[in-house]
Amino acid sequence: MYEFIDIDRYEVHESYFDFIESNEENLTNGITALKDIIKKDPDFFDPYITLSDHYYAKRKPVEAYGIIKTGYGRAMKLIINKGRFPDKLSWMFTENRHIIRMIFNYAMLTWETNNKDEALSIFTQLLASNPNDNIGARYAIVAMLEGMKSMDEYERKFGSKDGYIDAIKVEKWFEKAAKKYPNEIGWWFEMDDNC
Repeated sequence: MYEFIDIDRYEVHESYFDFIESNEENLTNGITALKDIIKKDPDFFDPYITLSDHYYAKRKPVEAYGIIKTGYGRAMKLIINKGRFPDKLSWMFTENRHIIRMIFNYAMLTWETNNKDEALSIFTQLLASNPNDNIGARYAIVAMLEGMKSMDEYERKFGSKDGYIDAIKVEKWFEKAAKKYPNEIGWWFEMDDNC
């Protein structure tokens, strides 16, 4: 079994959270700061995601997509071993969370751009490597199979009045909908029973 655990990226992690806590309101300054953080450690991926958000806020979707694609490519290069995605990429290790978030964000983007097969494959790899599914890949898989076009549509469907996802509503929906797709998600229920 191939398990991936990333190195401790403490210094760049601290720089990133200092930036987040600074509440930098100027998007141009924020973009510059995030690029500087990425230069310090191009294999720490949370700044890529935030930079993409900044580009979207500036109505630069090409740049937003490009930075997520770049981050995803680097993340895959980091974790792939002899052509293999890790059997285990656990959220339990905080060192892995930035990688999981990057891969998840890329999968969401491919879902939104109608590349459903690639998105399903990525979400399935994430779920298989982390069956506890702290990031919610199982919900994305079933949402796609149910015909939802994006994570935004999913969030609109299950959002509550306070702006959060209604976890009880999602879980009830998932339990019912997932049963329709035993070939695509049934393995997770079997794995879940054995965890």
